[in-house]
Amino acid sequence: MMTYLEKNDLITHSFERFIDESSDDFEDTLENTEAENIGIIKSYLGALYDVDTIFDKTTPIRNPLLIRILVKMVLYDIIRRNAARKVPTDYVEDYKDAMSILEKIAFRKLELAGLPPATDSNGETIRYSTYGNNSNPNFYI
Repeated sequence: MMTYLEKNDLITHSFERFIDESSDDFEDTLENTEAENIGIIKSYLGALYDVDTIFDKTTPIRNPLLIRILVKMVLYDIIRRNAARKVPTDYVEDYKDAMSILEKIAFRKLELAGLPPATDSNGETIRYSTYGNNSNPNFYI
């Protein structure tokens, strides 16, 4: 049983037959692939969001954008397992797009609204300041 995704999330973006053909040979394929990709997402977003709460095994906080990102990552890995089939370019592009969106979130160019922020050891929300330098040593405008 998957932690964050439901099989319908995957089927929404791919044919069930492709998913089953690529994962039926090993019972834990979907669970393991999802867990690995959740680990990647946690690495990207752990400094900004309380990822342990978001990906809690009993009561995860399902966010549509995170679902989409995770689905694209999992589908890419699942389809890639089938050595008899070359990974279609749309799966490759979807994976690259998912990683690009993760990077935008990690660099705070995109925000995941409604998710709990990361906290420090005292339980205080971690705040980030933005630094900019407007000096112009050449005095050009």
